[in-house]
Amino acid sequence: MKAVLPPGVHYTGEIHVKLRETGSGTRLAMARAPSRRTLTAIARSAGVRAVGAVVDGLPAPTFRGARMSADLPRVVPGGELARWHTVKLPGSGGSKKPKGARPSGAPQGVAMAMRGSAAPAMPAGPSPDEVWNAVHALMEQPEVEYAEPDAVLVHPTVELPEPPGKNFPRDWHLRAIRAPQAWRLFEKAGRLPGEGILIGHLDTGWSAHPAVPGPDRLLPGVDLWDRHRPDARDPLESGMGLSPGHGTATLCLLAANHEDYQGVATYASVLPVRVSPSVVQVGSHALALGILHCVSQGAQVISISMGGLPSRLWADAVNHAYEQGVVVCAAAGNHFPLGGSLRTPTSVVYPARFHRVLAVSGITQGLKRYRFNDRMSGNDGPEVDLCAPTPDVLWALPPEDYRPGRGTSTATPQVAGAAALWLSYHRQTLEDFSPVERVEACRRALLLGASDVGPYPYHPRPEEPARKYNEYFGDGRLNVEATLRIKPIRGLQPQPRDDVSWALLKLLGVGRPVAPAGAPVDADQVELLWATHTVGVQRAVQTSIASVVSERLRARLELP
Repeated sequence: MKAVLPPGVHYTGEIHVKLRETGSGTRLAMARAPSRRTLTAIARSAGVRAVGAVVDGLPAPTFRGARMSADLPRVVPGGELARWHTVKLPGSGGSKKPKGARPSGAPQGVAMAMRGSAAPAMPAGPSPDEVWNAVHALMEQPEVEYAEPDAVLVHPTVELPEPPGKNFPRDWHLRAIRAPQAWRLFEKAGRLPGEGILIGHLDTGWSAHPAVPGPDRLLPGVDLWDRHRPDARDPLESGMGLSPGHGTATLCLLAANHEDYQGVATYASVLPVRVSPSVVQVGSHALALGILHCVSQGAQVISISMGGLPSRLWADAVNHAYEQGVVVCAAAGNHFPLGGSLRTPTSVVYPARFHRVLAVSGITQGLKRYRFNDRMSGNDGPEVDLCAPTPDVLWALPPEDYRPGRGTSTATPQVAGAAALWLSYHRQTLEDFSPVERVEACRRALLLGASDVGPYPYHPRPEEPARKYNEYFGDGRLNVEATLRIKPIRGLQPQPRDDVSWALLKLLGVGRPVAPAGAPVDADQVELLWATHTVGVQRAVQTSIASVVSERLRARLELP
């Protein structure tokens, strides 16, 4: 079995920098602004090297006529995203690359370490001190609004015996969410379930399987983890912590249409984007680019069955998707028991934790909370929006196998598929809706259509009293038929712009007080925000916060 990196944050040597806005224009042209320094000059002052704009890492367009969305043109990220740039620590390899080339600080070194290989130009990676000292230096530059490291978060996994899957009917989850009844509504309307909708699928890639959609609905996709690979195919590398076939399974749950196996959106098209070899390792740059790529290619829905650090780059990518009319669905995350009352973190992970993302938790076949004492369980909390069936849902695994699957990874594509069905079913009505109105109308239908099931009481949400929820299931279990019957309405209140949460820092009293969103922050606050999450994921090895922060922050917090 091949080795995997230990739980925690592994730095790539790059730092993502958000420059301050200038003037009233939506684009920042550093080189053409005589009163401001270029990115190269800013980086030099902070002791790092300029690489280029973050959006330069986006793959080239891959339009293929009718197979792409007919509703949305290609969208080139601008505004907030045009202000994000990448710099590199000295000695971390590489230089500025042409547009579309794989940045040398990308997760390739981490990927090679996972495969048991040596990464030639990245033997160990920079230390926390080196990274955070550079972040401090960058945030002291007057042109810099924010800076955060590029990193790969490795979630802890525990090898626990999984009981054999229960002998449920292979389509029990589809019956539970009333997918067959939803398909019949399409049949009565003389249409195909999900037709005309493109779903972006961020996962571990895809591989050949009888249930995988054919080339008429499945695009080759792109690999943003191993950028030299020609498409999003999963190389199916095995080893502890790796997830061979995971993307194939979630893709089939999303959109399969095979005589032996059906997904939810059986006639939707899918754009696969490989952003990791494993759902327990999540790279901040790859996931952000994955979201932006799906938006640029005209996806109306994005399904994400993984999560990680509180990244402001992710927040801006999510804001961009939302404002372009894309419904983003993400898994609440999973955790493991460690013995006694200890568990790995049980709270909802990012990006599911963002306001503008639908956070999906799990519900068992017996309508219970997805929580076990002796095996992997699903995360939940007040951030959950709705739930869908898991575990013991049949997965399609390469090359031709079917086995019971688990995790909130299983629940998420069911909700994303339902979003695609609703957008397809009401497509004509939605034509003159604004992008945000379209997302909010779809969100409302999914939440109002959800069934209040289970033994746990539902209460009004403090921020939206009209919604009833509980912290395990959100607004309830997905009901696709009921969702389709809810007509689009306009004038709904948009979700607040997303940012990372500073609530914990305010409680700890680190740095000057900050508002929940939009206020200035300093480098100590950014570091502590990441450190608290790092300690959370390293709980399996009992890591203290002192071991994951820089010397500077240790001194400020008076840590040993």
